[in-house]
Amino acid sequence: MTLVLHIGSHKTGTTAVQRFAAAHRAILRERGLWYPSYDEIGLPEHYAHHHFAHAIADAARGKFDIGDAERFSAAVRRGRRKGETVLLSAEPIYRHVLKGPDDYWAQREAYVARLKEMIGTDDVTVLAVFRRQDGFARSLYQEKIKSRKYAARFRQFLVEQRHEFEYHRQLSVFAAVFGGVDLLIYEDLRQRGLIDAFFAHLGIDVSDLGRNAAENRSLPIELVEYKRLLNATRAGKGKLAHVADLLDKRAATGGLRDHIDWISRQDMEAFCASFDAENEALRRDFASDHPAPIFPSLEAAPIAELDEYEGMSVHRFAELTAEIFL
Repeated sequence: MTLVLHIGSHKTGTTAVQRFAAAHRAILRERGLWYPSYDEIGLPEHYAHHHFAHAIADAARGKFDIGDAERFSAAVRRGRRKGETVLLSAEPIYRHVLKGPDDYWAQREAYVARLKEMIGTDDVTVLAVFRRQDGFARSLYQEKIKSRKYAARFRQFLVEQRHEFEYHRQLSVFAAVFGGVDLLIYEDLRQRGLIDAFFAHLGIDVSDLGRNAAENRSLPIELVEYKRLLNATRAGKGKLAHVADLLDKRAATGGLRDHIDWISRQDMEAFCASFDAENEALRRDFASDHPAPIFPSLEAAPIAELDEYEGMSVHRFAELTAEIFL
């Protein structure tokens, strides 16, 4: 069975790829790429395979549990046509662990091993998409603040989540379990046209198919900080989710501070430099045909003029409250 397991990472265009694939399931299958739906086992369709990934971590959402994951895997094995490539896509695979020993990497290895057992075939290629660590950090941080009750400051987040940025070690876990690992670079995909380039890598021409509007836009720093402050209160998840929706609407109106970053240029350079050896090992072991360095340098990014964000004053918090709610 030829199966491509797209594991993300987060904030690398995964939602755009998934929604595109879901919108064009029938046409893609005619062209030799099957993007299976949960309706194969009589459950509601979803644009991605997140529930499958959650269930394997014993983090079932709704009614999709480990038994459903087993039934879905079996249905995919039965339903795959001769010569067809199957695509499963779920970025939570990149972050999930299986609870057990306190060691994070042991939990990661246990999750990936269980994932391999669940898929039930040896003909699997793990496909990862990575971006330079500073861009990933900014995007992942704002997403955690926006969609969860996360309230850590950015510098603390960089320390707590460092394992997320250790790309070589993460892929090495998958390589040890699955064998075949394929790597794409987000900045390269964007330059070539993300959707076209992603599916061309799978041997499928989608240049004639329509595109969805951009998905999952990032919030400006001021609005992320506003939500972070609210996350530290007793507000419940339902109310905070409502605030997140309102922040999306406020972002669309513009007029917010730009030319700011969470930390100074010097500190961001030091953060990126701390992964130089990791990134070269990533290129050497998983993308040896890619010229060095594997990610564009910070000099190629217009962040030299950005000021370090000093935080939100009480006055500014009150202003935003009025703009959002009144």
